[in-house]
Amino acid sequence: MAFNTAAFITALTDKVNTVLPTFYEEAPTGEQRRGYPFAVINGLNITDLDTGDLCYFYIDVWVDEKKPNATEELEKLCDRLRNELTNEVVSVRGTFASHIGFENQNSISDSEYDLAHRRLSLSARIFYN
Repeated sequence: MAFNTAAFITALTDKVNTVLPTFYEEAPTGEQRRGYPFAVINGLNITDLDTGDLCYFYIDVWVDEKKPNATEELEKLCDRLRNELTNEVVSVRGTFASHIGFENQNSISDSEYDLAHRRLSLSARIFYN
């Protein structure tokens, strides 16, 4: 069994990108920033299983709080992510297959910014080929 965390991160980021612009570990800056909303995948915590890995991770979702109905937009995006990712299979043929599960959702307050922010906690059972 050959581990390939980079392939998992790339495939997961590509999948979340189907819902909204998504980055790994760092919020977009400069030329990367296309505006709001966007998501950031972070906090990967990988635990060894007998037949693969269990990976917990966060998806932080950001919207511009100054926009009308920003909070409603944020909740709709979180619901859409949960609907699109829960029980989803993310895989790379010949490398790994993973099953995504939803854990919880939290509100994050950022008093220094005019941003609304939610954090989804998810897990993936990863099986390597």
